[in-house]
Amino acid sequence: MTDTETFKGYTPEEMELPADLVGRIRLVCRLLGLPVAERSSGHGVVLGREDPWRPGEKANHVTVAWNVSDELMDVEELGAPGSPSDRLYGASDALEAAVVEALRRGGLVVEQDPETLEWKVWRIAGPSPLD
Repeated sequence: MTDTETFKGYTPEEMELPADLVGRIRLVCRLLGLPVAERSSGHGVVLGREDPWRPGEKANHVTVAWNVSDELMDVEELGAPGSPSDRLYGASDALEAAVVEALRRGGLVVEQDPETLEWKVWRIAGPSPLD
């Protein structure tokens, strides 16, 4: 087994993501009952940063995405176009759009990069949902 086969991805802390943004994202997700992946390879709301990056280099924003489970990814790869697994996997785009809308309503500035199509959380612009 190689290191890449056993590597489970980085945590937001290991990626040196802005703690205030990570905290607000986690709060919004917790209030809605959405899972936040503890590592970049997990499923649910995944927090990350753009490549390339070097350890010690602090990020100025957070990328967010909705990751489906590995089990669904495996089934979808085997499923035919239009199969139930294919349709369910396609619903992940709708879930990601809902996450982005929730983060915006939670006081965060979220924009989609026109080139990479990644969702980026840039800053906190509104009060906490708990205020």
